[in-house]
Amino acid sequence: MSSSESCARRSRAYILRHMRLRHVGNATRGHGLFTAIAATALMACLAAPAWTAAQASDTLDIYFIDVEGGQATLYVSPSGQSMLVDAGYRGFGGRDADRIVSVAKQAGLQRIDYLVVTHYHGDHVGGVPELAARMPIRTFVDHGPASERGERVDAIMGPYLQARSSGAHVEVDVGDRIPVDGLDVRVVASNGALLSVPLEGGGLPNPLCADFMPMKDETSEDAYSVGTVTAYGRFRIMNLGDLSWNQEYGLVCPTNRIGTVSVLLATQHGDEETGSPAFVYALRPKAVVASNGPRKSVVGPLVRTVGAAPSPMDLWQLHQSFLGEPLNVAEPFIANLGETDAGHWLKLSARADGSFSVTNGRTGATKTYAAGD
Repeated sequence: MSSSESCARRSRAYILRHMRLRHVGNATRGHGLFTAIAATALMACLAAPAWTAAQASDTLDIYFIDVEGGQATLYVSPSGQSMLVDAGYRGFGGRDADRIVSVAKQAGLQRIDYLVVTHYHGDHVGGVPELAARMPIRTFVDHGPASERGERVDAIMGPYLQARSSGAHVEVDVGDRIPVDGLDVRVVASNGALLSVPLEGGGLPNPLCADFMPMKDETSEDAYSVGTVTAYGRFRIMNLGDLSWNQEYGLVCPTNRIGTVSVLLATQHGDEETGSPAFVYALRPKAVVASNGPRKSVVGPLVRTVGAAPSPMDLWQLHQSFLGEPLNVAEPFIANLGETDAGHWLKLSARADGSFSVTNGRTGATKTYAAGD
């Protein structure tokens, strides 16, 4: 078989995966969407054969990249395919894009297969154009049009839309799957909607809801974040972007539609308006990761919540926090100390039996978490 025939077959397989896994309510829209994806996949395959996926592995590797209080979380499937959730800030001499590329190459990647933009705030989508200029991005995933208007939003959306035009584009709804080979990536929040049909293992009443105290509803782009639960065998990680206190509640109360997870990425970078006990304790993660900066998001309340959990769980911070009350976890669980811009990451490696380990990029030390409840 020639290389061009092989490329065409891979492209057809790619489009068929999308057609099987992506629910599209409008057939006309679906036809155009998947035609665009197929064309982009074929062009990328023919035009850039040197850009390859990582080698297959027996672990799901997740890198929590330091973008100084934004988000850039890189998933590398055991199949070698990749999914990046958000790309940090723009500017700073291309700092965040450079850090993402550096980690991606360390992971053996030469392209990003799926870039999930949770929402259109500068600390999440700002770095996309600079990243796209440095590394091919095959498919852009987002919640659709921006919910906010104005010059500030236009300044972010214009460059993002231009970068997005270089690859395929998918708007996801709640219940959709992002078809990363080797993983089950389920969308549980998008465009202001929350999951209503329980995931496997979810659907039980949550007795912790009785003590929940609501806060003011979030109405910014944060509330429109794309949230995902990613499973590799018995391992599950939840990443909700910047959903807030009341929306977290909506996913687990009065019934917990998620079930339990192995790892939770703290919403809003560990802000005090996220991470209620009713939410965190219902999910029962063994580890919670805060993608915070030295002066971005208050982690003190989350430190207390995790510390008082009825089942053992650890909190890992990308940065020591100097904002608000001086309350942080122990230094071995913090990737970056002080306010020096060092860029250390946290790396998680998960196995299909549910066991996983977390490595601190600053120290090289690793903590292992056993499989099972």
